Amino acid sequence: MDLKIGVVGGGIVGLATAYKLAQKFAGAKIILFEKETELATHQTGRNSGVIHSGIYYKPGSLKAKTCRDGKHQLEAFCDEHGVKREQCER
Repeated sequence: MDLKIGVVGGGIVGLATAYKLAQKFAGAKIILFEKETELATHQTGRNSGVIHSGIYYKPGSLKAKTCRDGKHQLEAFCDEHGVKREQCER
């Protein structure tokens, strides 16, 4: 099968989606559509830069679990690709 996938938006969510799709569907043709000349210039470029850990959601809820999983995946990605990040300790 000749799988072709289009992802709209070059912010953190669109880029992460394209990345995960490329991992899951090796050989797929993936195109990213972004209206700006640079990536992450809208909401992604204006956020606080915090990797949320799910503490704002009900403990054990799907939102909390998904948030924690995403946090771990993002930290692993940063470590694997040499992206600097700060770990705040309490």
